[in-house]
Amino acid sequence: MLIILTGKTASGKDTVIAKLLSGLPGFKKVATTTSRALRAGEKKGVDYNFLSREDFKQKIEKGDFIEYVEYGGNFYGTEKNQLEGNNLIWRIDPSRAGKIRELINSPVLVIYLTVPDSVVLERLRKRGFTEEDIEKRMKEDQKFWEEYKDRYDFVVENVPGQLDQAVDKIIGIVKNCHS
Repeated sequence: MLIILTGKTASGKDTVIAKLLSGLPGFKKVATTTSRALRAGEKKGVDYNFLSREDFKQKIEKGDFIEYVEYGGNFYGTEKNQLEGNNLIWRIDPSRAGKIRELINSPVLVIYLTVPDSVVLERLRKRGFTEEDIEKRMKEDQKFWEEYKDRYDFVVENVPGQLDQAVDKIIGIVKNCHS
């Protein structure tokens, strides 16, 4: 099974995936490759594969990515070798998740994670984003939602302070679809 987890900026996708991995034994996270800088608490090769912008572009030219996107001034993509195996959880950009069935032949389950806009604002401000960057990201989120909402199989709200409920809901969806 291939689970696609996507969603709004700052919706808690990485936090949800970390909890899902403990609640879904046998599942493995697909490591996204990015050209952005390592953030505090992140581990190379676990949270992301980090490359310089130039190295990322070289891999694009070599055809190493099944998908990639430039978002927020950085590249994000999935190297083809990351999709080898079964029971994977793949976190990708909402625009790419909306087109996933055009990219791969395997059956997929696409789950969109959302949070209230006030939470997005708070989290992005804490991450040091400018108001201009925040507005741009939120507009992109809305654009992607409008364009691809019919292609997401499930929408789960990650209510602040209720992470376990969101994770339990996703585990229930996965188990229901997996059986």
